[in-house]
This record gives sequence, C-alpha cells and structure tokens, in this order.
Amino acid sequence: MNTTSVAVDSSLTVKRDTTATRKQVWDVIADGWTYSQWVVGNTRMRAVDPNWPAPGSVIHHTIGIWPMALNDETVVESCTPGEELVLLAKARPFGLARIALRLSDTSSGSRIEMAEVPVGGPLNWVPRRLALAVAYPRNRECTERLVALAERRTEPQ
Repeated sequence: MNTTSVAVDSSLTVKRDTTATRKQVWDVIADGWTYSQWVVGNTRMRAVDPNWPAPGSVIHHTIGIWPMALNDETVVESCTPGEELVLLAKARPFGLARIALRLSDTSSGSRIEMAEVPVGGPLNWVPRRLALAVAYPRNRECTERLVALAERRTEPQ
C-alpha cells in the first residue's frame, strides 16, 4: 500500500467477508458503472473513463438527490488489480476524501477492507480517528452492497 493511502489496518476500518472470490469482487469494483449501486450517496453515474480503474482515471457521478444534487468526480490514485484500489473523491463543498479498498483471500471466499479519511478542505481539520468513526457506518453499508453485487456474479467455468 502506498504511503499516501489510508491506514486500512485501523480498528475503524470496515472488514467484510464474503463467499465471493476476489475476482468477483474486483469485477464489480473495476466496472465503474456499478459505482452508484454500491457507494452510498451516489445517485447516478454520468461518465466512466474507458481505462477505469487505472491510476489517473476518473468517474463522474452525482451525489445527493434533487434539489440538493451535486455533480462530482472520483479519481484513481493507485491500483493493484485484484488487491487494492485507492481513490480520491471530491466531497464538495467539504473537501476531498481518500478511500482505500483492499481485497484478500479467505478460506471461504474473500475479505474486503475499506477505510475513508478526509485529505483536503474543511474536513481535513477533523481528527483522523473521528473521521474514520464517522465514515464507518457508510462504509459498512458500501461493503454490504458490494458483497451483494459480487455474490450474484458467476465466474466462467
């Protein structure tokens, strides 16, 4: 994991085991068009770079609901396919958030670990431990949705 990413081994990191393989989970993550299906607060996708999730690629999405909807974007900071994705999400007007997703194998499938911390703007003044605690319920729901999508995917025989 690069030094700019979130500490995924924190006690406030969401950890979710699934019967889905790492490949099944990664296939959902690597399909940027599914982002609004598993990321809480995102209501629709507007565009996905064709090379998503390569570093520097961007997805354009809308957060919130009308009349409080904002068009925003998320950029890939680093990516190790099938293992780790670090994103920089705009959280206008509050600043930026760094989100780290890490996948690992388990005896019955895989584990997803997710952490999110502010890295810019007014939210950056929030102590890291408090930021992780606030993001924990949202990230727990995100990983539950991600698992539901991944477990429905089938792997080619």
